Amino acid sequence: MASATIRGHNIWREVVPGLDSIAVQFDPARLTPSEAINLLQQQLQNPQVAAAAPFKPATIPICYDSELAPDGDYIAEKMGLSSAALKIWHASQEFTVTMLGFMPGFAYLQCPESVTAIGRLSKPRQKVAAGSIGIIGNQSCIYSFSSPGGWPIIGRTPARLFDPERPQPALLAANQIVSFRVIGRAEFDHIAQDPSA
Repeated sequence: MASATIRGHNIWREVVPGLDSIAVQFDPARLTPSEAINLLQQQLQNPQVAAAAPFKPATIPICYDSELAPDGDYIAEKMGLSSAALKIWHASQEFTVTMLGFMPGFAYLQCPESVTAIGRLSKPRQKVAAGSIGIIGNQSCIYSFSSPGGWPIIGRTPARLFDPERPQPALLAANQIVSFRVIGRAEFDHIAQDPSA
């Protein structure tokens, strides 16, 4: 991945991959803009540059309880599945984090399977709870904080997607593989009350 190729260099202050772009921040005291452009072009053309070590796959607990998955039936109907089959299907998928954005730790995920287009809600919610997992087709997301949002919600995780006290504040990273582990409501509530559990 191009972002991993250039992330291995300490010349850049920050490298942020997007779906089809890369934002690179540099120190203007060390490089002029034209020097930064030339260096970046060289690095992107040089496949021998050492890449950063990939992140380990992550397993995220998910609860499909109807209170935490307000759009479960709607998503199941759109996909032509029963509610039970939808949960089995979703938990069996392996997603890739395409990028983080919108807010700190908010993860966009891609499913390798071809998935029926579900689309966004016609009326976005004023508040989507932190940990909510949305799906609009082969793209999914995990809300890191409570916020407005228009993604249909398939479930929720008690995991904290962003914690500024951690050495790596964001739980997930671009290009990381993510799978979901089904938990019941009691386990969800237990983990939510004690994230270290």
